[in-house]
Amino acid sequence: MPLKNKTQKTTLSTIESVTGVSKSTISRVLNNSKFVKPEIRDKVLQAIEDTGYKKSAPKLQIGVKISRITLVMGDYLGMASGFYTRLISQIKEEAKDLGLAIDLVVLKNITNPEVVSKQVADREAILLLGLDTPEVISTIQAHQTPMVIVNGSDLRLNSSSVSPDYALGGLMATQSLLDAGHRNIKLILSDYRYSLFERKAGFIRALEGANIVFDASQHVLDLEDYAREKMNDSTLADLISSGKAGMDFGASIVLPHAIANGELKDVTAAFCVCDMVAISLIDSLATEGIKVPSEISVIGFDDLEISSLTEPPLSTVKTNFSALAKSAVRLLVTEIGQGHDYSVRLNTQVNLVERQSIHNLVT
Repeated sequence: MPLKNKTQKTTLSTIESVTGVSKSTISRVLNNSKFVKPEIRDKVLQAIEDTGYKKSAPKLQIGVKISRITLVMGDYLGMASGFYTRLISQIKEEAKDLGLAIDLVVLKNITNPEVVSKQVADREAILLLGLDTPEVISTIQAHQTPMVIVNGSDLRLNSSSVSPDYALGGLMATQSLLDAGHRNIKLILSDYRYSLFERKAGFIRALEGANIVFDASQHVLDLEDYAREKMNDSTLADLISSGKAGMDFGASIVLPHAIANGELKDVTAAFCVCDMVAISLIDSLATEGIKVPSEISVIGFDDLEISSLTEPPLSTVKTNFSALAKSAVRLLVTEIGQGHDYSVRLNTQVNLVERQSIHNLVT
């Protein structure tokens, strides 16, 4: 196609007609966005040079506008725990304030890239909720769709992410037990996801701060490992590792066996990786006649609505859902608008919620 006469003003429409590339994608190129394939970027830049197009500072600041954000999550996460219900509610409020529509895609088969690809194709922008498997992340990235991961992380940091500060939360939860005089503390978890691994990191940091040498064999009860090695139940272990063993990661099945097998003998306190695991622990202990907190203290993570209704009410770590949603939506919009070519990993605040499930040993 012949180039536009340079005596006439060159506009985005000119570049669009020359390249066949949409104005929104051209704007991303102008703003140095990472959401553009290299061959498209080169094509647009060549047309800009050939036509003499001049970028204007105001347009660079305004950047690209979007009208809709798609929330993408896995169906195995469920909504029963209340975590994602609250998160989605806060995202909707934040999007509404910015004049953005929201829709939801549930990935029912995250192991099939072709199926995932079809479900996420042709989306304006994506918030990936709690689903940070490399296969899903790379499939969305292949579409060059603007994306921010919420409550998860791209380990290669090709996409930005926002999560509660789980390492800090793990440290705060463990420190509350240490401050109450506990030294023989057990971490009950399944660390198949980044966010769960981070809570473990906070746990270890707190122990080290108290001059307690971390020993995984002494300080950790891994639900998956226990199911596989002590219960010889590879089916349950596989369900736990894939996130399909329920919101408590199979704790309601594993913990009765572990308690009966003496895994919590001499343990005075347990930090559970989430409230649902803590609730299963309290129930399992009650069945064996072990009282919380007089015989063993328990703390969870997430501050679900049900946590204040347990017997005793559960101490836990609370996520600031408003801060999480606001940070995620605004980071996504900012990355699209400003078009910078780098990714960031952000953490939002968490707070300790003290209830009656911790017994103070300090006199």
